[in-house]
This record gives sequence, C-alpha cells and structure tokens, in this order.
Amino acid sequence: MGACGGKVVKTLASRSFFRTFDLLLAAANPSLTTLSCWSHDGVACERERHSFSGGRHGFAVEVVTMTWPGRQGWTLMVVKEFWWAGNREKELRSTRWAQLLSGRREDAIAWMRKQGERFDREPEPSTAARRSL
Repeated sequence: MGACGGKVVKTLASRSFFRTFDLLLAAANPSLTTLSCWSHDGVACERERHSFSGGRHGFAVEVVTMTWPGRQGWTLMVVKEFWWAGNREKELRSTRWAQLLSGRREDAIAWMRKQGERFDREPEPSTAARRSL
C-alpha cells in the first residue's frame, strides 16, 4: 500500500501531499501554538501565522517553511489561507498551496513520500491535533 492509505505523494498539489503534510504537522508539532521552529527527520521547520479579524471579515495565513540542508538540500514553503465572515462564524474560503523555493522537486517529494509511508505503518494522530493548523 502507498503513502496515506494507498495514495502515493506524486506532486506538491496533490491531496495525498497535503494529507501527509497535515499528518506530519500533527505528529512533529502537535502544539502549533507554542512551537514556531522544530525539526523532523532531518528537516528544519518554521511556522509563521499572519491574521486579521475585523467586524465583517477576517483571515489567517499559515506559512510553514521546510528546509533539508546539505548539497542536495531543498526548501519548501506550504501555505494555508482561511477567510471567514463575521466572528469566524461563516467560512468564506480556504485554500492551500506549496512551492519549492530551492532544490529539486523530486527530492522534496521523495522525502514527503517517505513520511507518508511511515504514517501508513503507524496509527494516525488524533483528529484534534490535525485540525490545529
């Protein structure tokens, strides 16, 4: 069976990539509100959150930068964006995307695929932990 319950991470835009990414965050940094930097399996991770909340709307942008050091290193940025109306009562839009900032795409995808395969062998983190981002 492939990564993420039979789905192998193939691209930075695939559902399996983002599922693996969410599981990775829940496993490596279950308390995203307290850690802004951490490492997991040789990759340095940094999280930034930008948000605004007004009377009629609000938004939050979560940016996680992942860096694999060395000669064959890579840097990957993953962004999740949430918009809502009122006091977070009605979700208007959410989107997510990933962009390789440096290095080879194949190397970053291979590392994510390895993480996904680990999650196939291990029990999933709790639903509450996955929702923390």
